Amino acid sequence: MNEEPDTSEDLSTAAAAAPRTRPAQAAYLPNILTLFAVLCGMTALRLSGEGQAGLAMAAIFAAVVLDTADGYAARLLRAESPIGAELDSLADFVNFGVAPAMLLYQRDLHLIGWTGWIVAAVYVLATGIRLARFNVQSKSAAGAKPSKWFLGLPSTGAAVFVLIADAAANAALRPLSAALFSALAAVAASALMVSKLKVPAPFKRYGARGRQGLS
Repeated sequence: MNEEPDTSEDLSTAAAAAPRTRPAQAAYLPNILTLFAVLCGMTALRLSGEGQAGLAMAAIFAAVVLDTADGYAARLLRAESPIGAELDSLADFVNFGVAPAMLLYQRDLHLIGWTGWIVAAVYVLATGIRLARFNVQSKSAAGAKPSKWFLGLPSTGAAVFVLIADAAANAALRPLSAALFSALAAVAASALMVSKLKVPAPFKRYGARGRQGLS
């Protein structure tokens, strides 16, 4: 009687070596996180208009957390995509450009009239230029070894900087002085975003999603 070969071990080895497939729904997670970040930015805009600066600031910081999380989720799930890159840039423009500028204007910059409005507008425009330049650099560096440097201050870092400066100014200075200090901080952040200053980028990685880390 002929004995049949035992193939169970071979099958188990092949199964272990086979690549694990992720559920199709997992591919949407990074973009869902990005959209939640946009909701945080929109909420910050509303709260700023209602005079609730503290809550508006908290909403923007929540957007910072989600902005970091969506990039890590995209890499972890291998769900990077050109659509995700474009969506992420639009979200960053709202969350770290428009929302902080309106928060500063509603809280402080309106005290110095049109000058305050111009400062807020310059900050928004600088954020847009920063993100556009980053997208171009990301596409040209696709497949290359990740750089250890950012060119200019990332929009996320700029938003955190101006919010902390504004909070400190309001805690320590009179309203008009706080407005002037916040205006100077916003102008400085705007200049740094569009500058060619090399900023350390420990979390920067290029990929199909466009932004891997801060932008």
